[in-house]
Amino acid sequence: MPLLASGGQPQKDAGLPPSAVQPATAPAETLGFADRASRMTVPVSVDGKGPYAFIVDTGAERSVVSRELADTLGLDAGARARLFDFAGSSTVNTVKVVSLTAGSLSTSAIEAPALSAANLGASGMLGIDALQGHRVIVDFDHNRMTLAPAKRHAKGEIVMRAEARLGQLIVTKAWFEGHPIDVVIDTGSWISVGNKAMLALAKRKPRSLGPITTYSVTGRSFDADYVMINDVRIGDIKFDNFGLSFADAPPFARLGLADKPALILGMSSLKMFRRLEMDFVNREIAFTLPRGPINFHDTCRGVANCKTL
Repeated sequence: MPLLASGGQPQKDAGLPPSAVQPATAPAETLGFADRASRMTVPVSVDGKGPYAFIVDTGAERSVVSRELADTLGLDAGARARLFDFAGSSTVNTVKVVSLTAGSLSTSAIEAPALSAANLGASGMLGIDALQGHRVIVDFDHNRMTLAPAKRHAKGEIVMRAEARLGQLIVTKAWFEGHPIDVVIDTGSWISVGNKAMLALAKRKPRSLGPITTYSVTGRSFDADYVMINDVRIGDIKFDNFGLSFADAPPFARLGLADKPALILGMSSLKMFRRLEMDFVNREIAFTLPRGPINFHDTCRGVANCKTL
């Protein structure tokens, strides 16, 4: 989910107990990703050690290291930082990281927020401070992610230009019931969330599928109503039976979208595509359509199992 931060050093534009912080099994060069509770994880080396399983979160400003892994590696404490997630703002400790490495990706020294592995669901999280300057390709058919330089897109891909705000790519060529909306692509969140300004565009009250409880990476929770809507268009693609929640979550305000109809598109929606590309250099997003019809009917698998970053 959007994990937006202030404080600490300026940045460039696994639910595991301490004894169970183990290296990822795949070599970093392959960047094959595992599916942990519907979150993508890839092998990342921290200060030359590992690799360890990190979530790939295109909605997060900053990369995160779990407290358990930081203790295991003996990372030094950094400055306190202020974070903004779906549950609001909080001030957290950071740790000093010399480098995060995943394949061709390598960061310079950063101060990474240190959060509980139980709340992260992994040993850490790769945010857009690490992903900027790359083209991120997520292949859902083959469960792998690659990082590559910009190139011409393949035939069959639907390519859309995106705006960049706080480093995040936002699609502006999108509509709900014929009205324009902004869309944030968030690989770190399971559910999709619209703001109240988007809800106000609905011609009729959305069909409720029941309440859900979602949890943030800081361990806090909030309740929301899970609903079904129709007539969502992103580029030339139309979605019906689209499951999401509506809430004026703090990330919308952080991105300047508090009063503008907007949607944070999570993994329950993104995984319906065969492939997703996010080009942080040219500010482009490309989708490859699935083989079958798109149907976003998803009830978040019940209240107890619904968890989002």
